[in-house]
Amino acid sequence: MKKLALAAIGLTGILASCGVTVVVGTSDPVRNFRLLSYQSQYTLPSDYVDTATGTRYPKGTSIICDNWNTRLSVTLDWDGTVDLVGARLVGRDSGQTRTVYSAPLGDMYSDSPSVFEFVVGPNTAPLSVGKGGISAQAIVVTPVNTFTVKGATFVDVQAQSSDGTVSPVRQSVQALPVANCS
Repeated sequence: MKKLALAAIGLTGILASCGVTVVVGTSDPVRNFRLLSYQSQYTLPSDYVDTATGTRYPKGTSIICDNWNTRLSVTLDWDGTVDLVGARLVGRDSGQTRTVYSAPLGDMYSDSPSVFEFVVGPNTAPLSVGKGGISAQAIVVTPVNTFTVKGATFVDVQAQSSDGTVSPVRQSVQALPVANCS
C-alpha cells in the first residue's frame, strides 16, 4: 500500500513538472440554454378568432385541450451538460404556475437539438400538469374539430447541471390557447 501511495505522489510530481493539470470529478456546466420550439399534440384545422378576446389563431396553431390529456413537446439545445430539465406552465391571465421535472439525466449533452415531452391532464391547464415527468419522446400532431378558448398558457423551461449550475428560464414566445376540444 505504501508503494502505491509513493507511486501516486511520484506521478503527481512528474505531471506537475510537465505543466499538465489533472482535474477529477467536475461537470461541464450548462450554458447557452435555448428553447427552440414547442408543439402540442393538438392543432387547429383552420383559422380561428376567439370571440372573447379577438385573438386570431392561424391554422396549425398548437393548443392545449383542457378536456383531454394533451402531450406537449419542447425542443431544447444547450452547451455543457444537463442533469435535470424543468417545464413550467404559466397561466397568461392568472399567473398561476405548475412545474414538472425530468428524471435525472446523468449530465447529458444535447443531441443538438433534444426533444422532451410531458402530458397536461384533463381539466388542469393552464394551471397544472399531470403527475408524470418529462421524457425524451416525439408526439403525433392531431387536428381538432372544434374548440372553445378558456385561457392561454406560456411554457417556461429551465435546466440544471449536476454541479448545481442553473440555466436562465426560457419562455415560449406566444401563449398556447387552452380550450375544450371536440
